[in-house]
Amino acid sequence: MKSLLSIAGFDASSGAGIVRDADTFFSCGFHAITVPTCTVVQGPGGVKRVEPSREELFRDTLDAATAGVTIKGVKIGVLCNESHVQATARFLARRKGIPVVLDPVFAAKNGISLISDGGRAACIESLFTKVTVVTPNADEASFIAGGKVRTVKAAKQAAEKIHSLGPRAVVVKGGHIEGDPVDVLFDGREFVLCKKKRVPRSIHGTGCSFSSTLTCFLASGYSLPDAFMATQDSLERLFESSYRIDRKGYFYVSSAVDRVFRCGKETEKIQRAQGE
Repeated sequence: MKSLLSIAGFDASSGAGIVRDADTFFSCGFHAITVPTCTVVQGPGGVKRVEPSREELFRDTLDAATAGVTIKGVKIGVLCNESHVQATARFLARRKGIPVVLDPVFAAKNGISLISDGGRAACIESLFTKVTVVTPNADEASFIAGGKVRTVKAAKQAAEKIHSLGPRAVVVKGGHIEGDPVDVLFDGREFVLCKKKRVPRSIHGTGCSFSSTLTCFLASGYSLPDAFMATQDSLERLFESSYRIDRKGYFYVSSAVDRVFRCGKETEKIQRAQGE
């Protein structure tokens, strides 16, 4: 069976990181291999603190989990420090020719930093040249490219600057820009823009959902523009079945829950039709 690898944090509430990625991978027909870079202490109310995985443990887990396995694609999320970045860079140097999606997660929604200053610099310097696509949100793009990304024009300019740092392509996610959100894809030659409806809920793990879904489509042989648009369609449907696990915290999504949700909708349609 084809396998995909997620290198990211472990979120015990199962809304983001390797758990969210694994849910996506399995739903798309891939086996999921997950290597945690940290344990994120959080629940529906947000992140409390982050405990990075020890360098030796992270490196050994990455080597053991992938030994002898044909990896068809890699999704990279939070990398807490320079040692995580360098170990990941060495791994990618041995696994060339596969799609690699880097979601440069620098901070939680509540502002808690998830990566050291040295880790951020190393991520940009050592990983950008090794990946297929980088998928920053507007705030992350602002940090990487400099300047404030709050308009589509600024997002396009940031995408060009980030592309010059080495990745084959860049997606600046537009959830934080003014007006209707627009995601911007730039591959060094042309832009592809996708205007979306603003989700009226605060959903946890949207960035992870985007990057892991994009990884699945790329690993399935989609071209980058087609994978980009297919990811948008997939997430729009997924967000319809978002749910809470408490009364006032973030909403969550799950591909498995979404299947149950849609089966229920189809059952309702059949029952209504039979009733008529």
